[in-house]
Amino acid sequence: MSTRLDSKPQIHTLASDLGLKASDKPCQRIVQFVEARVKKIAKTFTCKSLNDLLVAVANDVGTIFREIHSDADLEKIRDEYVSKNELIFANLANDLSQADDYAITIKVHPKRPWEPGFVSVIDCRGDKKFRIYFTKWHELAHLLTLTPQMRLVFRRSHSRENSNDPEEGLMDVIASSVGFLPAFMPDNVPGELSFESISEIKKEFCPDASAQAALIGIVKAFPNPCILVQAELALKRRDAHVEPQYGFGFQSRPTPSLRAVHATVNTAARELGLQFFKNWRVPTDSIIANVFANGGYAEADEDLAWWSTSSGNCLGSHPVRVKAKRMVDGVQALLIPLTEDSKPI
Repeated sequence: MSTRLDSKPQIHTLASDLGLKASDKPCQRIVQFVEARVKKIAKTFTCKSLNDLLVAVANDVGTIFREIHSDADLEKIRDEYVSKNELIFANLANDLSQADDYAITIKVHPKRPWEPGFVSVIDCRGDKKFRIYFTKWHELAHLLTLTPQMRLVFRRSHSRENSNDPEEGLMDVIASSVGFLPAFMPDNVPGELSFESISEIKKEFCPDASAQAALIGIVKAFPNPCILVQAELALKRRDAHVEPQYGFGFQSRPTPSLRAVHATVNTAARELGLQFFKNWRVPTDSIIANVFANGGYAEADEDLAWWSTSSGNCLGSHPVRVKAKRMVDGVQALLIPLTEDSKPI
């Protein structure tokens, strides 16, 4: 859980408002609080899939999703609610005008007792369509952490404009957690975890999630140890920090090397004591480097100790099976810890 968010006063205030005990890890407390509530909803509604759960949670928190796939959809939704005297919808086009304006949830004034008290408008136009599943869970995260005082008047947008808000960051953490609850993952997968089996899990449990969100979420939630790595050409952190200075001609520009720009170590792998660090250079002998150079897909048994830095630091030794596939910008790789007889843990 992010120590950066744990240090923010807004997060401590939210934890207190939710009635949680004071802690130096308020993010963890809040996520656990939300997970417990969502699991209860799942049991009450006998949800069979993550999509079932999404609908059930929306019903429980009292919101309805309205998707915008075209400008005509936006105008129709705007006019519908303005005609109901929900005048705040008159500004809907401006609220969702930018490329990073993903959604807005608005408190409304239902005319009938069974109508929802909130409307979550999800912008699905253009590239935003790849974030629909995550965006919906982000909006639900706000409502799952809504205190009685906040329910009186509520209007919250999910956009780049407020992306630095600590509470928005926490909602992303919650969305990643409950959007891929481990309880909805299969206890085991025939054979080893693979990109194909992840695709099958996505198809069965969360077909509306984007491929990238599902890949990260399923690896995180999977009960068996796994590390997901995204490798791309990148500079050392130190070189990247001073890169703007190279344009002045004071020194030659450094050459990027293949590095692990993103890494996801799931809970089961952490419980084994495994670690992995972003931006470490990919070992030249790794199948990841081979796939980056030659394309396609390949597998190989390697050891985490191969990963090291120029200063001599290295990961602890542990055999792993590496499954790597070439993508447009680099390589995605699954690192699956092995036992001494080369079987997945």
